[in-house]
Amino acid sequence: MALAKLSLLAGVAGVSAFVSAPFGNAFQKPFGQEEAAAAAAAAAFNCDLPPVLTPAGDGLPSGKSLFSSDQALLKQVTRHQAIVRVPTICYDDLGKFDDDDRWAPFYDLHATLAKIYPVLHKRMTVDKVNTFGLVYTINGSDPSLKPVFLAAHQDVVPVADESTWTHPPFDAYFDGEWLWGRGSSDDKNSLTAILSAVETLLSLPDWTPRRTLVLGFGFDEECSGYRGAGAIGEFLTARYGDNGIALILDEGGLPMELLGDDTLYVFPSVMEKGHVDVYADLHVVGGHSSMPFPHTGIGIMAEIVTALEARPYEPQVQRGSPVYNHLVCVARYSADAEPDIADLLKKDDLEALTTAFVKRGGSVARFMVQTSQAIDTISGGQKINAMPEVVSLGVNYRVAPQNSIAEVQHNVVKYVDATVQKYNLSVKAFEGDERYAAYVASLGREKNSDTTDIASDEVDYRGTLVLRSDEGSESTAVSPTSGPIWDVFSGTIQHAFAFDGGKVVPVGETMNGNTDTRHYLNLSPHVYRWTPSRQRGSENIHTIDERVRMDSHLEMVSFYYDLIRNFDASEA
Repeated sequence: MALAKLSLLAGVAGVSAFVSAPFGNAFQKPFGQEEAAAAAAAAAFNCDLPPVLTPAGDGLPSGKSLFSSDQALLKQVTRHQAIVRVPTICYDDLGKFDDDDRWAPFYDLHATLAKIYPVLHKRMTVDKVNTFGLVYTINGSDPSLKPVFLAAHQDVVPVADESTWTHPPFDAYFDGEWLWGRGSSDDKNSLTAILSAVETLLSLPDWTPRRTLVLGFGFDEECSGYRGAGAIGEFLTARYGDNGIALILDEGGLPMELLGDDTLYVFPSVMEKGHVDVYADLHVVGGHSSMPFPHTGIGIMAEIVTALEARPYEPQVQRGSPVYNHLVCVARYSADAEPDIADLLKKDDLEALTTAFVKRGGSVARFMVQTSQAIDTISGGQKINAMPEVVSLGVNYRVAPQNSIAEVQHNVVKYVDATVQKYNLSVKAFEGDERYAAYVASLGREKNSDTTDIASDEVDYRGTLVLRSDEGSESTAVSPTSGPIWDVFSGTIQHAFAFDGGKVVPVGETMNGNTDTRHYLNLSPHVYRWTPSRQRGSENIHTIDERVRMDSHLEMVSFYYDLIRNFDASEA
């Protein structure tokens, strides 16, 4: 069921590198900032569905007729194999384009795309943005219609050990059902599907677009996206301006879930959680290991780790949030399958609703409504017979909308204070961070907490704890789930995945990670993150034996084909 099966989802479909950056959308405020507005939104939302939108009137063949045959499957396998076989790996330490040979596969991929999609490359304008970014454009006949922007990324994550794979990661082996390979799902699945849908449309003599269509493919999403999508975002802003695009659709979302055998829930992400990485550098006096202190710097840092992990954040379903609206939809369309959800909503018992949601959905559900904390990096020590003088720690936070980055930073200072006092450490906390300073000032406290107490073991470690963070990004604005743009998007989803005797319910959800859309937020308020794939349409992103089921991939091609047609016919 939609809630209970959330725990089976390995993660967000098609989600990759997660990065922090100070991007935002001037047209909306992040969710959770105004309680009154949230209450009003909750009262207004009752999960009405717009009409199913079947492409018609353009004289084109249906997606089903084009993309359901064995011949279509084999053609798509050949295309996807050619793309997956190019090892466009994004390494964290990639250098300049002209100096680092590891960029070379991106040239190969561009040549491969030109060969596979000849009509698209003939009819669309291709702009190379910052060397490897790809922007394809075909102008529509009606300039009053804002463009549709479909996005994906060209890069993939590295392979740790090829010998652990069932099939070599860049062979793109097809076993008759699954195509295996690094990037076969994340995110060349979307890349191949989008390009194939557009190649099909442009090959039809009866199709000339009314609405401008833009395709944008970054090349370093797995490494933050600054050079790729960051440059593409600036390029498109210069061309179309703020709020100049009707719809942006990128990878992401949760897989579809069938509840009660007759209701299929579809979860495009309408917001992303915030993100900040906090780093702690502990500087202490060293010395020979034959005469050690009671605790080395590593021992002190271990106590800091323990202090942080002992204080996880609490989950919280907020009234009017995407998760809350998801549950409203479940209560309306699947009340028999989930009677307790409807009852808790009527009682307006958010605490019990949160408990029920997390209990049914497990860790995936929990971290949709809770700030996560992961101790991801630690280093220290230079030699086995010398006590370390510097120990460093890195902690990754995905910040839920009920919290803020400054609050997370302040909590780190607060949670490690007992260790700071115990070892008489000086603290330099987030110096130069104006957001943190303003938050602490609002609490009426000093920014730093230098201590003078004598350590309990009477050893002077002469220690300084330096806390710092990257700039971070707060939770994004919530994209609309009503209005003309959403109606076309939702109506197309309902058409594309319709089934006999059942109902398809698209409802916006929260995304734990971040995508290239963080670089595009100023271009449109209608930003959606969703890979149009069924549950188990792909497996093992970012790990061994990544693979995609090719019949599910064909459904993606058909969906993009229908989405473009429906927006082309719409006045939205």
